[in-house]
Amino acid sequence: MQAIKHRHRWSLAAALIAMALPSLLMAPLIWWMAQDRASGESAVTAATIQRQMDSTLDVVFDNVRRAVGLLDRPCPDAAPELARQANITLYYRSLSLMKHGRLYCTSLIGGVNFAPRDVFDGMATLPPARAVTPIAGSLVVPDRPAIVVSESTAPGTGAMAVIDGQYLLDIQKAASNNGEFRVRVDMSDTGEPLSPSVPADGAAAFSARASAQARSSRYPVVVTVAPALAAVAAHRRYLWWHHAPFLVIVSLIAAYAAYQYNRRRLSLASELQRGMRQGEFSMVYQPVVHLPSGKMSGVEALIRWRRPDLGMVRPDLFIPLAEQHGLMPALTRHVFGLVAADLPRLGLGPEDHLGINISGSHLAMPAFTQDVGRLMEALGPDRPKVVLELTEREALPQDPQTQANIQQTRDLGALWALDDFGTGQSALSYLRELDADFIKIDRSFVAGIGTDSVNAVVLETIISLGRRLRLDLTAEGIETAEQAQHLARQGVQWGQGYLYSPPLPPEALADWRRARG
Repeated sequence: MQAIKHRHRWSLAAALIAMALPSLLMAPLIWWMAQDRASGESAVTAATIQRQMDSTLDVVFDNVRRAVGLLDRPCPDAAPELARQANITLYYRSLSLMKHGRLYCTSLIGGVNFAPRDVFDGMATLPPARAVTPIAGSLVVPDRPAIVVSESTAPGTGAMAVIDGQYLLDIQKAASNNGEFRVRVDMSDTGEPLSPSVPADGAAAFSARASAQARSSRYPVVVTVAPALAAVAAHRRYLWWHHAPFLVIVSLIAAYAAYQYNRRRLSLASELQRGMRQGEFSMVYQPVVHLPSGKMSGVEALIRWRRPDLGMVRPDLFIPLAEQHGLMPALTRHVFGLVAADLPRLGLGPEDHLGINISGSHLAMPAFTQDVGRLMEALGPDRPKVVLELTEREALPQDPQTQANIQQTRDLGALWALDDFGTGQSALSYLRELDADFIKIDRSFVAGIGTDSVNAVVLETIISLGRRLRLDLTAEGIETAEQAQHLARQGVQWGQGYLYSPPLPPEALADWRRARG
């Protein structure tokens, strides 16, 4: 009952885990979706700024190209046109002409005679061809960055426009949406910033994972936009709330399903206990035949459960359930009682074998020897040879209690068989620990007889091992006469399977034996 109570607590815990599981599985998806949304918004913002920059530079370069057409005029004739073009374009500081490496005419004051470095901070000469050059300041406004847009017709000769850096800062501030995004505009060829980041670097935390870039195909300008971590977190919160109804429904369904599944298993465990009390279990017996003579030499006892409401319950369902809930010792004791009650109707004598399956968990218990002793006493002095069968698929407990129980049951007259040999744990280790009297060859290897399969090779190895260790061999699952003949030729002493008989109730077993003579 303690095991059952423990399982009830586990059912509740499993339901809680199942309830939390949808949210745990959804968390990475929500994280990714929030990043994706923020990245998409960053990409749209970057593309918008890049298009605006391209449009602005198109206008500026068009004006610079017109100014290049004024290079053949003297400054007094060119200055009014330069001033007119500069005045109709927002954020222009000036529009200037240069010849032979000297600025000679400007829209601000007309005729001048300056080297570029004297007017533009960090600009030694006029760049070749068309160029966009960031500067830290100019002679007129030394403390504010600007952008020089120029076109050269020959070394040191051409026209240039100076755009106030505030223009770019205003674009960046508008796009940053009060700090929701950090906007950078850089030279794509050199990485040099065209203007400071907005907001300034270090002002807040931004997500590099969700950042996006937009590069101009016409100008050496790249725009980088990164969303604030707070904005990404806001997306996550929205997505959680948006999916909350779905998650609640799925979580409740998962919790209900987990609870019902475990409750059903617990109910089956309780039903198993009730079935033992109500006499719903019975035994059937499959004959074991001496292969050389074809005569019955014993039986293997197999448990069956017939529920009044459901009919037959398969052993491969309720046996593992009994193991999981710690009910196997009680079920084995029940089997012992059923076998003892059936014995008078089985027609087994002292020369016959009676195989009974046991579990490793029961074998490791101190009470195991007493349980076997009570079975021997109930079977009486003229009992058949009791063979306790332990499957190799189950790990044999490695402890002194187990070894003591094996020896004490031998002292009581029990024999030991290693069932399903070759299918589970280390076979040789099992033979050493169990000191078996019989090896039972699994039906999967018997089915390989007459084929080129690996199982056929393993079968020959098992038979050879049994001969060397002087152990009796019993083959399970014999279905054809060819299989039986092959096994007999190879020295296998015993066999069972549907070739001879399916498992039978006690009365039918006695009739079957009489019919075979």
